Amino acid sequence: MADDELAESSDYARFETHDRRRRPLSRRSLVWIVISVVLAVPAAMLPHLDALAGGMIPIAQSLLPVGALGLLVIAVVAAVSRAWIGATVLVAGAVLSVVPVLTPVGAAACTASTPLTVLSFNAKFAGADPGQLADLIQDAGANVVVLVETDEHLINQILDGEGLAETLPHRTKQVSTNAYKGSVVLSAHPLSAEEDIPGSVFEQVSAVATLPDGTAVRVAAVHPPPPVGQPEDWYEAVTAIDEWIQATSDPRLVVAGDFNSSFSHPVFRRLTADLATAAQAAGPIPWPTWPQEKPVPAFTAIDHVLARGAVPRGWASAYIEGSDHRAVIANWALCDSARGVSG
Repeated sequence: MADDELAESSDYARFETHDRRRRPLSRRSLVWIVISVVLAVPAAMLPHLDALAGGMIPIAQSLLPVGALGLLVIAVVAAVSRAWIGATVLVAGAVLSVVPVLTPVGAAACTASTPLTVLSFNAKFAGADPGQLADLIQDAGANVVVLVETDEHLINQILDGEGLAETLPHRTKQVSTNAYKGSVVLSAHPLSAEEDIPGSVFEQVSAVATLPDGTAVRVAAVHPPPPVGQPEDWYEAVTAIDEWIQATSDPRLVVAGDFNSSFSHPVFRRLTADLATAAQAAGPIPWPTWPQEKPVPAFTAIDHVLARGAVPRGWASAYIEGSDHRAVIANWALCDSARGVSG
């Protein structure tokens, strides 16, 4: 080949390389970029929106863990289509949407030695199986049991019918005749200084439990309404619980129940800002507690056991027939001195 032909061939190759580098994005890549931005940006913003929009925003926030998985699935499809920019945006959106939802994990800064095991359960209008619930209480070695959506019939079945009257001889006042409203604290230890917690359409009650070594801890059973159909009531009730917690002077405090809220909700993250959650003992993944007995598997963690002046030592959940909530078992070590740091 002549020298001029080699030079021409070399110049053409350089032109082709230069042309490929400057080639505009294909229509398919542009479509994927638009799709990824439309999906990822709202998902990343959603956990930070402290608004109701008729209940649509808090409901959508409850679905964030599922939404993040959906974004990752779509990102895989984009990657298979070699739409790398779109796939990257989708992965970033999934990560940014799920980080606020994760269970906060941190080390508590107090000397804690007194153990306390709390079992919290939504008995779904008192239709839960009393035998299974009593067995779980015994197996968990619960010192304190918090029940919401309960009635006197279920309580009597547990205490008298299942033989736990001696195990849990102390309780808060008689609950409402409407099972969907009823909340109670059952305790192995004496209870005193009982008081109601305002702000919810459901009953909410608290009392101070005094343990054998003299350690005192106030235990609260809380139950704000769900955001579905009544978002304003839900928001006001969660805020009222937060205000009650801030106003309560007890250095050791356990707040348990069906919060109808998860860490995906800004109002709940504010409530927990100065509290530890027992779930952190199980790691950052927000293990779901609702719904059970539904066509879809449980997808959101709305049943919590929170505390100040205590260190989480263990967390577990269990299914009991007759309820769409999982029972939560929380193991704590109560701080030896006054106001322990939650972590």
